[in-house]
Amino acid sequence: MKIPSARFTTCARYAFSILFVLSVFSFQSHAQQATANLDRIASFMQAYNAHDIDAMLLNMTEDVKWLNVANNQLVAETADKNQLHEAMQAHFKAKPNARSQIKDSVVLGDTIAIVEEAFSQHNGITSSQCAMSIYQLRNGLISSITYYAAAKC
Repeated sequence: MKIPSARFTTCARYAFSILFVLSVFSFQSHAQQATANLDRIASFMQAYNAHDIDAMLLNMTEDVKWLNVANNQLVAETADKNQLHEAMQAHFKAKPNARSQIKDSVVLGDTIAIVEEAFSQHNGITSSQCAMSIYQLRNGLISSITYYAAAKC
């Protein structure tokens, strides 16, 4: 069966249009996901800066992992929300002026690399240091945060 060239051209244009629309939609949904993931981390960071542990936990899965890399070893600091709640209580008690901000980020799907600047105060003097942290999200919530060694910003 031979398809007339005009009809083939019309079908090809139609198919191309559909593929184009689908690729634009796919790009937009990836961009929207990246924005939503960064918004989730910003919400977590805002709650951290307010020392509002309950608000921090609203941004996390029940089985959230808080990890630390030290001396080439991965250490699990907490394994769920309850442990994280306790750890944050101790953290804020030890560092009542602790706050942090995002300096830069790279998004790769549900994994976001953040350069974070953490501020603290000692004897009225504010100091800061930067660290790389990797946030992983699942179903729009933070499922793990891995912190790497801090250095001068």
